[in-house]
Amino acid sequence: MFMATKINYSQPFDAGTLGSERYRIPALYTLNDGRVMVAADARYSHGSDSPNNIDTVVAVSADGQSEWQYAVVNHFDDYADGVTDKDSASFIDPAIAQSADGRIFLLTDVFPSQGGYLQAKKGTGFASVNGKKRMLLSDRSHDEDLADFGFYIGDFDGELAPVCVRSDNTKTEFAVDREYRLYKNGEPIYCEQKGASGVQVQQNVFYSAAAFHAYRTVYLWLRTSDDNGKTWSAPQILSDQIKSDAESFLGLCPGRGTVFMHNGKQRILFCVYNNKGLFFDPVFENACAIYSDDNGITWKRSKKIAISHGLTKTSESQVVVLESNGRQVLRMYARNNSNFIAFADSTDGGETWTPFCADMALEGTRNCMVSFLATDRKIDGRQVILSSAGGSVTARADGVLRVGLVQEDFSVRWLPAYHVNKGFYAYSCLTQRRDGSFALLYEDLPDHLQYMIFTLSEDGKISEINGNNIAFVADSLPVGKKLQHALKKTYVSLFTKTK
Repeated sequence: MFMATKINYSQPFDAGTLGSERYRIPALYTLNDGRVMVAADARYSHGSDSPNNIDTVVAVSADGQSEWQYAVVNHFDDYADGVTDKDSASFIDPAIAQSADGRIFLLTDVFPSQGGYLQAKKGTGFASVNGKKRMLLSDRSHDEDLADFGFYIGDFDGELAPVCVRSDNTKTEFAVDREYRLYKNGEPIYCEQKGASGVQVQQNVFYSAAAFHAYRTVYLWLRTSDDNGKTWSAPQILSDQIKSDAESFLGLCPGRGTVFMHNGKQRILFCVYNNKGLFFDPVFENACAIYSDDNGITWKRSKKIAISHGLTKTSESQVVVLESNGRQVLRMYARNNSNFIAFADSTDGGETWTPFCADMALEGTRNCMVSFLATDRKIDGRQVILSSAGGSVTARADGVLRVGLVQEDFSVRWLPAYHVNKGFYAYSCLTQRRDGSFALLYEDLPDHLQYMIFTLSEDGKISEINGNNIAFVADSLPVGKKLQHALKKTYVSLFTKTK
């Protein structure tokens, strides 16, 4: 008989942590040495998305439950912390993964001043100059067309890279460092920090008050750490490798990346999604994947994933690696605007995918991010995966954890649900701790994150370590025959030769 153990665990992102009253968008990952890393948006005095004043905070705990150690890994200071303004540059939506050699990957979206999901313009912000892709800059704040951006960032010589004239490749007296801060004749140049009196901060090409500014689109921003988050690399922008000139928004799906072996090599994979900028378009958002086979140096993007059986969008997604009888399938579970979580499968390491369809056993979470986790546990000889999502189909509410058993044909048998709460429940992220228990970080308010630890018994029941559990309630779901048939066809097409 399973017995819960009562222990105390602390909240990594309570209000007031590092001066931010509000946190959103959880990322949660157990590192190779057993430490637990969490990341989130520090939104200071607001809960809004970009454009706004948002930074990325990371915390690490040796035991995964207490004594969190913090770092503000992504920070812009064009606006004082706590000041809410849509003119601010921002970071949003973190995701974490770690490779076998210990390198941690922290990926986020970054927006220049006044940039956000709807404000992102078509293009990558890069252009080919003499056969090499260069990040473009403008010296005029009113420039909107990428063709009018007359400058670019050249090659680094030490810690600085010159700002060059696009028409003739001559170097100006200006330069940027690896954080995109500006210098003139080798000396930092400054602007007044907004929201503070008399405070000067170094200019950055992502700031509205800078002498040169970046194109207003979305950039995928990668930092790495080789010492469990104590120090972080300079950022690497990935957009020029994986975004098309025709796309406006191509952003990260927050939470977790996936690391697995493919054709004898380690592959690192994150989910992304794009939009067409038109909410009235029949399919205005699509999820897919980006991946690296050289430990994060270069990145490729998967083929577009089709949408089927009445779904009209897919966006924030998580991938789990399913295993059965020596075979491996990647499954991407996605946010969408139906009453069921959508999924797509890949048998080639994430390069191509079956069309998204709905899992009729996963009701709820209408139009909200979902979290899935592949565990090392087995029940009845079956691989166990976990799902976290809102159970309501009308609001972001009624948090539900589900235990799934992977069958031989890669269908999943979902056990009766564990109900986390009966109130607000939005974005969440799961991880398995070193001792075999599990952790969940979820939004229990529109601007607050709650951390909990739970255990899984041999018969598939969940108990929170600190008790006060809402009772298990068996799911009672409507079943759509057409979608059930679609699921069956998907599995058959993956593993059965057709005439």
